[in-house]
Amino acid sequence: MRDSRPAPTVRWRPSAELVRAIVTMSAVLGSFGTTLALHDIAGFSSTLIILSVVLALTLGRLEGHGSWRSRGARLATLVVVAIAARYVAEVLFHHEAVGGGLLAVGLSAPILLRRLGPVASRLGTLMSLPFIAVLTTPAVAAPAAHDAWWTPVVAVVAYVWAAAATTVAHSLGLLHDVPPAPARRRAGRVLDASTRMAIQMLVSLGVALVIGHLAFDEHWPWVVITAFVVNSGNRGRGDVLTKSVLRVLGALVGTTAATLIAGRVTPGSHASVVAIFVVLAIGTWLRPRGYAYWAGCVTAVLALLYGYYGTGEGSQLEVRLLAIVIGGAIAVAVSWFLLPVRTRDVARRRTADVLAAVQDVLKGRLEGGEPDLSALHAARHHLELVRPTWRLHHRLRRPTTAPAHALDAVLAVADAAADLGPTPHRATLGQAARDLGNVRRLLRDSDHVTGLTPDLVAVATRLREASAQA
Repeated sequence: MRDSRPAPTVRWRPSAELVRAIVTMSAVLGSFGTTLALHDIAGFSSTLIILSVVLALTLGRLEGHGSWRSRGARLATLVVVAIAARYVAEVLFHHEAVGGGLLAVGLSAPILLRRLGPVASRLGTLMSLPFIAVLTTPAVAAPAAHDAWWTPVVAVVAYVWAAAATTVAHSLGLLHDVPPAPARRRAGRVLDASTRMAIQMLVSLGVALVIGHLAFDEHWPWVVITAFVVNSGNRGRGDVLTKSVLRVLGALVGTTAATLIAGRVTPGSHASVVAIFVVLAIGTWLRPRGYAYWAGCVTAVLALLYGYYGTGEGSQLEVRLLAIVIGGAIAVAVSWFLLPVRTRDVARRRTADVLAAVQDVLKGRLEGGEPDLSALHAARHHLELVRPTWRLHHRLRRPTTAPAHALDAVLAVADAAADLGPTPHRATLGQAARDLGNVRRLLRDSDHVTGLTPDLVAVATRLREASAQA
């Protein structure tokens, strides 16, 4: 007998990456349209239009829920730094050496704020955005004298559009905040990772500026931009080395395609503007799947932007490609040899964060409560970010044997703790908590995580048994 019940309705839900891309591009297009209208009225330079797009592009990806006070602090920070960056742009246009030094400091100093916790780290990211806009603005777009009056207005416009787009997406249940990194205590007199990364960025940009001006003349921004992109989001020297190859390859492909297209489009053409926003949308959507996509799209946008201003001839392609390769090589060399941050140290520290969060969850379960899993999800998310580099590292070192994926075992422990049922078997759960305490003590005395893989697998197995025996 046939089942007469109607088939369940399958509702399509967009992926998190697609939702974030739609939200970001909504903010970008809204900010661009508003700033363009103000530009037609007030006559400020096109530099501020580019500033509005860069701000909205990053704010749309990072902005999340928050109190009015926290959002006010972020907006105030953005406005103040945008004004400072505008003056740096003016100095850079008239005095390249002094302006370049100020630009390098403006892009490096915010990294130091990571040591103060997730809130300060987010403010640091906001502080770097106006300087990124300065770096990506073609030299032909000189700042106008009255730009100073309109710079804070443009910053407010970009922030309002980003906040509005993310608020609507959150209210519809389509978007969730990215968990902040767990706060860590500073490590004595030794330079912490954020300080070393800030120094690396400063030196990378300084070297790129010198080599760019000496060897590439007006094409120097391509060296500096690549050095900045490769060093951004540094999660250890192994991460910089592996990702730099992908980023440079993506940049080469994007620049080649966009430069050839820009050379066949009339400067100032609306087709270039449309192409820029299409490429930005694609890059925003594909960024979580690999930074090579983002690097390729960003450099393609820059090539199209230079073509829009009439500096995108195909004859410059070879120079740009060489500048991109040199910029990537500078970033890798500095991160590898100057105050290097070892990838194994990053993985070990983030593993410790995950295991500490798991211990808190188990303690809450044993006390009969319903623990908050937000800290565990945040720690797991940030450990997941280093797993691709870790896995590639082990494949290269042990090509003939199955590598011990220690981070996979750590993530399995986190997942088993998060999936514990409402009434796990207390005896088994207590034993898992004791085993986890032993693993954490061994981790404090170990140089890396790999040797603890069997112990981590055993903890994950015992946690699953506690759920099954409930």
